[in-house]
Amino acid sequence: MMGPANEYPWEKASEPAPAAESHLANVLRLVGTSGGSVAAVPARPSPSQDWSKLIDCVRHAAHQTRAVEAAVQKKEMHVQEVLERVREDVKSAGERVRAAEARVVEIQSRTDALLRAADERVAAAEERARIAEDWLSRVYDTIASEFGLDPDLKRSA
Repeated sequence: MMGPANEYPWEKASEPAPAAESHLANVLRLVGTSGGSVAAVPARPSPSQDWSKLIDCVRHAAHQTRAVEAAVQKKEMHVQEVLERVREDVKSAGERVRAAEARVVEIQSRTDALLRAADERVAAAEERARIAEDWLSRVYDTIASEFGLDPDLKRSA
């Protein structure tokens, strides 16, 4: 496991070195003054109590860090799910647009064909009407010439 070089001060049964105790007192003094009020630092706290508090603070900070990481991970998963749904919606909308455009092209094509057919029928009907008028005029002229009708009657009709 851990060799003597890797041992931590709180794992040792002996008391910490005076320099470490002085450093811890400075840290506690800084922490106390950063909040706006001066914390009373005991003249000589017991070393095991200081290390216990430090371990508790580290554990609390680690717990908070894990909680924040878990919340961030949860948010990232939610964002990924929302992003995937948006991608699917965009893909679906694109497919619907393409289908609608295809229907528009098909409808336009059928409409053009129907219009051409209607134009052809109109032209054929107009041609038949012109031919019919020509024949009616010939029939009238034949009747008028054979029965001796007055040509002025033709103009008034």
